[in-house]
Amino acid sequence: MQFDDLYKEIIQDHYRHPRNKQALSDKDQGAVLDNPSCGDRVALKIVWDEEERISSISFDGEGCSISMASASMMTELLSGKTREEALATALEIHKVFRGEEPGENLEPFGDIVSLQGLVQYPVRLKCATLAWQTLDLLLNKEKL
Repeated sequence: MQFDDLYKEIIQDHYRHPRNKQALSDKDQGAVLDNPSCGDRVALKIVWDEEERISSISFDGEGCSISMASASMMTELLSGKTREEALATALEIHKVFRGEEPGENLEPFGDIVSLQGLVQYPVRLKCATLAWQTLDLLLNKEKL
């Protein structure tokens, strides 16, 4: 199996079997973003524990395999993190999506590395970043 095929397989697994995807009512949605160019939509909900760590993060939405897989990967990666850790992780992921070298190696980012090759495809990159932009919106909204 080639390296690219492995990445495609990871993306398809997250798309077919999304982690932490659940129906969210309008009142449960902490933040929602749409990609008007393709119709993708991601809604996020975060529940914080008493230690200010993410005890539960879930998403809802519809869209292509890239946007839904990215949201699934993001929820797995961020579970248990503090707000500051989540923001720092998002910053590093945005660097990867811009084609910049992240501050650390990619090992801590789990399955997200399978999306790294999308840097070559700006239209598809918008799909991959939608969930992360929704996270930025939610975390910054909660600070207010």
